[in-house]
Amino acid sequence: MRITLGDGVQRDVARLSSSVRARLFEVILALPAALRDPQRHSGLGLRKLHASGIWEARIGLDLRLVFALAKDETFLVKVGSHDEVRRYLRGL
Repeated sequence: MRITLGDGVQRDVARLSSSVRARLFEVILALPAALRDPQRHSGLGLRKLHASGIWEARIGLDLRLVFALAKDETFLVKVGSHDEVRRYLRGL
C-alpha cells in the first residue's frame, strides 16, 4: 500500500511539535496493518467519516489524521483538531 501526503498535510505537520510529529509518524506506519485487520487496530480509533471514503485515525486526545482510501493508496489529507476536521468535512 502506497501512502501519499497531500499539500494540506504537509502544512499541518510543519506546525506540530517534534513529539507530536513522532506520534503521527507511528500512526502512519501502523495504518496499513490496521486497515488490513480493523478489529486489531491498536487504539488508532479508525472511523469512517464520509461516504466518499474519508477516514480518520486518532493521533492523540485532541488530534486526528484524516485520510482517503483508494485501491492501493492511502492519501493523507488533513491533520487537525476535532473542529478542524469538521470544517474540512463541511467543505466536501
